[in-house]
Amino acid sequence: MKNFLRAIPPFSYLAFLLFAGHYLWAPYHSYVLLHSYLDDLLCPAIVLGPALALGRTVVPGDPQWGLPRSWGLWFVLWYSMLFEGLLPLFDARHYADPWDILAYGLGTFLFYLWANRKPASAVSPLYKS
Repeated sequence: MKNFLRAIPPFSYLAFLLFAGHYLWAPYHSYVLLHSYLDDLLCPAIVLGPALALGRTVVPGDPQWGLPRSWGLWFVLWYSMLFEGLLPLFDARHYADPWDILAYGLGTFLFYLWANRKPASAVSPLYKS
């Protein structure tokens, strides 16, 4: 379990903290961007972060393993279809918003940029000084 927690990228820790603190945001609901799109921006880190940690510790046992880019693309497509396509058809409280899809894409891009990198110990010996 200790290795699993160590393998979760720091970006995911921030996402989990912000997600857990969602109920503390009541005074900030007047900020439309924060209220409407922050969850969608952090969703990739919340979903893909533990998948990355699981892959690095359990599946191949390789601490340098990273999620393939195709997984990020499938994540954006799946969440877009599910939450922006199907859910609004069955629940009147939700509506399809193309900006949410953009937030999923941007969040996935930031996850791959910051969290899906190889750990510092995985740098090739050729590049060590």
